Amino acid sequence: MKKSILLLIVVLAMGIMSGCGNKNENEQSNVPADNTPKESKFEEKDGLLVYLDLKNSPFEESGLNISIKKGEDGYADFVKTDLKGNETKDYYKFDYSTNTVEKYYYVSAMGTAYYYYYDLEKDELSKVEDGDHNDVTEKMKSSGRWDSAAEKAAEEIKSLQDYFKEKYGSTIEEAVLQ
Repeated sequence: MKKSILLLIVVLAMGIMSGCGNKNENEQSNVPADNTPKESKFEEKDGLLVYLDLKNSPFEESGLNISIKKGEDGYADFVKTDLKGNETKDYYKFDYSTNTVEKYYYVSAMGTAYYYYYDLEKDELSKVEDGDHNDVTEKMKSSGRWDSAAEKAAEEIKSLQDYFKEKYGSTIEEAVLQ
């Protein structure tokens, strides 16, 4: 009797588990057979396209609150959030009128902030300012911190560009300028 009940429980558990994985193809993925993402959950709000992505951020333990202003003077903001959607102070602003990315990074342990300016045309970090907008580029270079900051900024910007293209089927620039 105990063996029969145990066997029944195992069979039911296997049935439940296999049923959870048997979604049809449209439910499993937002990517059609040609690998072009079709998902567009952006909503228009106050003249901006906005979307809060809590599941697919390229950053660990973080979501993204995305805002896009379309047009020649347009931009795309990516504000990091916690996994509940609460915004942090850190953001990336892709500005195609100047062809730059402004990265704001707040170091809570030290109570300091930095603005990183990345040139999209040259594909390189061009300047760093402290929280009061004082240029600290030369100070970072002389202290040997420039190269690692430039490398990290480049990696983060590329990961945002790759994430956006994969998730939404266009480049950030196309989304802003179209």
